[in-house]
Amino acid sequence: MKSAEWRSSCDDAITRTSDAKVLASLLFGRAYAAVEDYRYEDALKDLDAALNALPDNAKYLRERAYVQAELSNFEQAIADLDHAVRLNPKDILNYRERAFARHYSGDLQGAYDDRAREFELTPDSADALMARGIAAVWLGRFDDAKADLKRARSLAKSANDDDVQSSADEWLSNLDHWRNTTRGGDAVKLCQMERLEDRKNAPKLIGDCSKVYLDAKAGDQKADALTTRSAAWLLATGSQNNSTEDMRIALALDPKNIQRHINLGYSYLSSNHSWAANREFERAVAMERSPMALAGRAAARKNLGDKDGAFADARDSIELEPTEPAAWVLADLEFDNGNLDGARQLYLLLYERGSRSDLLMERLRDLGVPDPAAAVKK
Repeated sequence: MKSAEWRSSCDDAITRTSDAKVLASLLFGRAYAAVEDYRYEDALKDLDAALNALPDNAKYLRERAYVQAELSNFEQAIADLDHAVRLNPKDILNYRERAFARHYSGDLQGAYDDRAREFELTPDSADALMARGIAAVWLGRFDDAKADLKRARSLAKSANDDDVQSSADEWLSNLDHWRNTTRGGDAVKLCQMERLEDRKNAPKLIGDCSKVYLDAKAGDQKADALTTRSAAWLLATGSQNNSTEDMRIALALDPKNIQRHINLGYSYLSSNHSWAANREFERAVAMERSPMALAGRAAARKNLGDKDGAFADARDSIELEPTEPAAWVLADLEFDNGNLDGARQLYLLLYERGSRSDLLMERLRDLGVPDPAAAVKK
């Protein structure tokens, strides 16, 4: 993080210079500092200006693509990276960044192609080989994926790279789950959310939904399979990362479906990524002011310190339809603001609606309700 003194000096230099190359360099530096502070919109403004001055600077293009990808503007990111690749077709960073953007835009074959090109340029890289293996998994090329992941693990072991070894082991385990289907079963009939009511079905459900995802032709059908599988990952392995990844690709494959944005937003909330969650709920609300989208945005805003915005969203959500997530936000806000009677009433309402979370029980005890079952009967 740059100091206020550095920023002031940079701002002054930008104002004073008339040299296009110097100006572009200063703007890039200020943009880079903004990215470090997660001020992506400020970074984009400076990168746009830098590229207006030097439109064929691959480094600036790649940085703008990175920012666009962080904002989930993957088409814009890919356009910049296409340009960067044309300028410097042997720079592995361009392929690495474009593979990322293509993956989360739903172009899984394009992502694989970029990972393959990255490995061609760095044939001794365990990271590049593992990335190609992961990309192969998403295409259903399981034998190729297993070979890449095992070789990447071997290369990493020789280089004493514990991180890559661990990641390769994790993905080899994931691959086993992808392949573990119900023998002789109809995968479409088996990949159903209600089957997770019995959690012992979860491991096979991962494989069955993987088969549906790979066999399906339409993006919405693939997305439905991944949505169901995302829940199975949580029950079978406890992996929030795998669950969220499925939600991200489901959205990429069916981007006009508001529920995909809502699902991903709540997944981000579960993994404490409130900024990313808020972004998805913003997009959902822009499509339709649904109760669950407003409740999700309320939770994200509360976590980000915007209590007024959180209260407004939770209130609007409940006015449309009473929902548990909105009630949680209002209860927590009342508790934080010291309105204990209001908080107690809302927490008891949540208990009455069936919530039994450890946090709820703790809050009720703190509010003098050691026996909520007796309290709701009064």
